[in-house]
Amino acid sequence: MGSTRKYVAQAYNYPQTSKSSMNDTSQLSASSKKLKSNQNLSQGELTDCIQEITKESVSLIDKKDFLKSLAKKGETEEEFEVFVREFRKLSIDPELGDITNRAIDLCGTGGDRAHSFNISTFVSFLVASAGVPVIKHGNRSVSSKCGSADLIEAIGIPINPTKEKIREGLKELGYCFLFAPHFHPSFKHIGPVRKELAKESIITIFNLLGPTINPAKPAYQLLGVFDEFHMQKIGNSLSANGVRSGLVVHGLVSNEEVRGVDELTNCGDNRIFGIGEKSTSMKETWTPSKWSQNYGSFSDLTGGSLNENLEIMKKLLSGNAPDALLATVLINASTAFWIYGRCQSLEEGIELSQSLLTNGTLQRWINKVSDFYK
Repeated sequence: MGSTRKYVAQAYNYPQTSKSSMNDTSQLSASSKKLKSNQNLSQGELTDCIQEITKESVSLIDKKDFLKSLAKKGETEEEFEVFVREFRKLSIDPELGDITNRAIDLCGTGGDRAHSFNISTFVSFLVASAGVPVIKHGNRSVSSKCGSADLIEAIGIPINPTKEKIREGLKELGYCFLFAPHFHPSFKHIGPVRKELAKESIITIFNLLGPTINPAKPAYQLLGVFDEFHMQKIGNSLSANGVRSGLVVHGLVSNEEVRGVDELTNCGDNRIFGIGEKSTSMKETWTPSKWSQNYGSFSDLTGGSLNENLEIMKKLLSGNAPDALLATVLINASTAFWIYGRCQSLEEGIELSQSLLTNGTLQRWINKVSDFYK
């Protein structure tokens, strides 16, 4: 996607407010009017609106009017921060204790239409195999054939275990997966309006929100964004909501259909925005040479169905993966290790990541996962 939001021009023919729900949506209606006048909302107004859009009793028409109005105006950093804070509050606490203060999440917004292999998910396995606690938050795919939940489930990790089993897995494996639909019940009554807006090709705040609202609130994060326009807004919101160290990233690629991806890659330059202990004052550009890697072919990153991605994973584990895919995995893993403080430099992170792949550590970890959940 490009460097600014793209909207279908005719998409902003606003629907009429439903009379049946006017009494229940006074704040939502008033706020929609403000947004249409290009006015920003206060924290209090936005908090009330969030409460209303998560109610079953509020009509789809009213929710759609509000979200379209906010999307057309464009949410400010402060408004995005409120969404992150409030939806974290509305999530179910997985009750993982102090380990969240020393855990990392690796994820992306999706939406880049690249149809690539599940890079961040595979990298999360690699990071966990080194003894770094990973609390992965994700979903099944909307825009590709295989999402993070699909690959995670395929190696033996259940997507709907008990909280006790989640805690045991995190303790024994250094890894757990929080399946978003199970931990965000408030999204149940937002799903229908999101589907309606998607039909009109409207990008809303919910296309960005998911990776920022891990219910466990891990202290470290590597987060990829489909459009660099949103990087600083997301990064500053994560900082304001307690992330200790992290990067928000966007990969620039030269491709006829895809201009950027929600990953770091060696297939072009990378845009970086650091937060917390890795804070940067503005976005930076890092070339593959930052990780001592050469530029590679974007086609090497192509993924497919679950079965196809499992075959790709086998190639990564056996040393037979396409060059650019291997380099991209190493780049992301080394960056995660550096964010976490496991390695003092990206170069050291590359060496560690390579060794985990070649000496069988990752394969042994995957086998241990399978045995644990039998």
